[in-house]
Amino acid sequence: MQYRTIGNGRTVSALCLGAMNFGTVTDPEIAIKILDRFVAAGGTFIDTSNNYSQWHGLGGESEELLGGWMRDRGNRDDLVIATKCGARTTVPGGDPIENWEGLGTEAVSSAVKGSLARLGVDRIDLYYAHIDNRATPLEETVEAFGRLAADGVVDLIGCSNTAAWRLERARQLAADRGLAQYSVIEQHHTYLWPSPLVQGRAQRLGSPNYTHAGVEHFDYLREHRDLTLVAYSPLLAGSYGRPERPFPAERGYAHPSAYVRFEVLRQIAQELGATPNQVALAWQLQHDPVIIPLFGASSLGQLDEALEAVELRLDEEQLERLDNA
Repeated sequence: MQYRTIGNGRTVSALCLGAMNFGTVTDPEIAIKILDRFVAAGGTFIDTSNNYSQWHGLGGESEELLGGWMRDRGNRDDLVIATKCGARTTVPGGDPIENWEGLGTEAVSSAVKGSLARLGVDRIDLYYAHIDNRATPLEETVEAFGRLAADGVVDLIGCSNTAAWRLERARQLAADRGLAQYSVIEQHHTYLWPSPLVQGRAQRLGSPNYTHAGVEHFDYLREHRDLTLVAYSPLLAGSYGRPERPFPAERGYAHPSAYVRFEVLRQIAQELGATPNQVALAWQLQHDPVIIPLFGASSLGQLDEALEAVELRLDEEQLERLDNA
């Protein structure tokens, strides 16, 4: 395993394991085996949220499974657990957009207490504002998260699904108030670039499609090396490795240039005796600014494939071909 440094010097594994479906879609026994093998391979960074997987249950099942696993294994101090608030529905089974909890002071305070209880911990390593909430004054959210850090309830704070200009404004507001700043941003990012014509689900939230880490995010990351990008859905839900599964049109990836770019990915995978998934992860792992891929696995085979990508090295010529495809 390789390792990266985030925030105030915390060391995390270069791959982050996503636990979104643990406790619901992924059988609990399989989830535990995946967690055990990830840790055995040197993995330390695990991601969840208070709303996972509310579309299959009540929400919070992933945190509960992680909490039970950590108690059974006695490994809490060896891990960096990231969780989130702001996207959980306030109505069981209700529309997560129409009834989302948001990022107001009371919502953040209530949400963090729930996550602490489900995880069975007294401190959260990394706490994200899950989806930028334009209905709440940004100052209120910044102060709510800043207080959590000041009170020692959380160690690091971050944001997710946030436009670059909103990220900058939030960090400046925190700096002006002497509060902890976001040190991690979690955005959707993969080897392919989405079509700018597709606005997708984010339109319903009243803003442009800010879920994908775009050019402005990377410009900001190059200027602020104290900030780290965690990239979720780096493998497009398995689309790279399954020719029968088209790239997701709703996210803007089903366009001609995407398939041209994928062909270069496929060719390099053949040259290296690797899978397209592994090359996509290796490309992110060798990226500057730093990217920490956040991947999901529903089987030990999928986990092993991702872990092997850590040792895959792309040479300068291959990186250039991938970048310029």
